[in-house]
Amino acid sequence: MKNITIVLLLFVSAILQAQAQAVITTPEKIQRGDSVTITYNPAAPGASIPADAPSVTIVFTYSTFYDLPWKMPMIKKCNLWTASFKAGRFATFATFYLQSGETLQKPAADNHYTLPVYQGNKRVKSSLLHESYSLSTQMPKAPDLQQHKLDLINQELTNNPDNYEAKVAQMVVKMALAKSPAEKLQYREQARKIIAARLEENPTLPGNMNQVTMGYLMIGEKTRLDSVRKVVMERYPNADLSKDLKASIISREEKNTTVKIAKLEAMLKKGDQPGEEGSESIHKMLFDLYAANGDSVKALAHASKLYAKINPYTPETYKSIAVKLTESNIAPVAAISYANKALAIANQWPVGIIRYFPEFGYIPSYVPDSTRRQAVADATAALLSIKALNYLRLKNTDSAKVLTARALQQPANREATINAAQVLSQLGDHEQAFNALWKLLIKNPTDSLILAKAKISFLSYNKSEESFRAKVKELEVLEIQQLTAKTKNLMMNKPGPDLSGITDLQGNPVTAAMMNGKVVILDFWATWCVPCMQEMPYFHKVFEKYQDNPNVMFMVVNSGANNTINDARNWVKQNPQYKFPVYFNNDKNIGEKVGFTLIPTIAVIDQEGKMQFRTIGFEGEILQKKLDVEIAILLDKK
Repeated sequence: MKNITIVLLLFVSAILQAQAQAVITTPEKIQRGDSVTITYNPAAPGASIPADAPSVTIVFTYSTFYDLPWKMPMIKKCNLWTASFKAGRFATFATFYLQSGETLQKPAADNHYTLPVYQGNKRVKSSLLHESYSLSTQMPKAPDLQQHKLDLINQELTNNPDNYEAKVAQMVVKMALAKSPAEKLQYREQARKIIAARLEENPTLPGNMNQVTMGYLMIGEKTRLDSVRKVVMERYPNADLSKDLKASIISREEKNTTVKIAKLEAMLKKGDQPGEEGSESIHKMLFDLYAANGDSVKALAHASKLYAKINPYTPETYKSIAVKLTESNIAPVAAISYANKALAIANQWPVGIIRYFPEFGYIPSYVPDSTRRQAVADATAALLSIKALNYLRLKNTDSAKVLTARALQQPANREATINAAQVLSQLGDHEQAFNALWKLLIKNPTDSLILAKAKISFLSYNKSEESFRAKVKELEVLEIQQLTAKTKNLMMNKPGPDLSGITDLQGNPVTAAMMNGKVVILDFWATWCVPCMQEMPYFHKVFEKYQDNPNVMFMVVNSGANNTINDARNWVKQNPQYKFPVYFNNDKNIGEKVGFTLIPTIAVIDQEGKMQFRTIGFEGEILQKKLDVEIAILLDKK
């Protein structure tokens, strides 16, 4: 009863506070383990999301509340929108804004709402450091961004002078603020000393080594990682960490399998510590090598050492052993046993990002229940199909048939379907094998591996190549239908960007009149951009299809970043195979206007000047079909 009263008092308090402010968080000083409530009042001064909004969502822009989704829907109560959650044992800091459609609720244009976590009246360790990290998202273009970061890091170090990461981050920011190369080098040297001191604290502890390598990555010295690992191996050759590193080198560099096995076995003889990283990695390598060689006795001996410590990945470890034994066609009884072990704990299947911190242990990230259920169902189906294959090898066809049927109850599972089709084919039921694979192809018509297997099954009971080609034609039509339906749902309906900074290669500006009433395809690229060059052949094929259509306009726009108009002109001369028109961009803010920070980026504008589609980055061959479909949708719409 007391707890209920406290909750009611907190809610009433939130209502009273929210009458004066648009967004209120309670409690004011969040402690780990607290139930946190965010309340939004659309009637409060400064509220931008209207009272009749159909939905309001919390969008986390930086968060160490790892068990929460990045987007959290709010619930409407008494004309207020609320959302509640628990601050985990690992939470330090988070930032968020509210969103409803295109409308955002922020405390200011360059600030987000914050969720600092306290221990008593003091911020928990790294809370201020993580707040400094969040500023790059909150105020990326603020001229005093780095100084704001430094102020927060200094506060962190006042509270926690032993915070190693904050010490390194402090030097990183000071390097960014340095007024001369000499001053920058001075701070870099200080950072190196901090990292070196961290290494000496416990050179052979894997967790400590992770902190050291993180430090070098923070200061942009990735090349030091191999050298520092080499130092540890030389100084502490028998340490577990050294064994792990040496084993990796042997596995990577030794080409002779026999020699590789001998070297790894010799390392184990010097000291085998079950469950430790170095020993476990060696056992994993030797298991794979012996299994590939068909030596079931030695493979199983090393497999038994791979689960000395139970962790979130244990179910996956059992499955990987079963898969390797099955692929190597050895030890079917053991493969079934390991599959059964995985099935027994399949409901604990690792899903999403699972972080590990020495002080907190394993921290699973938020995953929707539907995603988790699907992962468990997929793993279960795959494990059943693995068992089916091995029962078939044991000549137990009845069990193989039953398990295959159960595996196929999860029809969209690729691994289970491939295994089940293999069982069916070996039993002589090629048509059923084809039908199972065909269901996968209907879900994903572009899966070339499944298509190749389906062809073998089809021609095993129907010898007509022509009939199979007809089936492939069905797939091609289906693929376009699916892509069209999916693409229609992605229409953005956003105001088109200002393109006044774009000219042709003669320097003539592009005008709105030139684009009026046309579907305009903008491809932003640069001569130095390798993915842009990879994209060009696919883009050009789409251009060739529509080049004579007066209602379609292609603009291949050199981004201007690190390029001049002469670079674009020279590129055109050197690449006569491309006939599309090339333009040049003089607008430094074009990326912000179109909504991209990476190239290549393709934006498609409709006949009314609205931006309907945007593709950032190179997607491979699918680009050709995707862009064709986007243009066709807009032409049909008109």
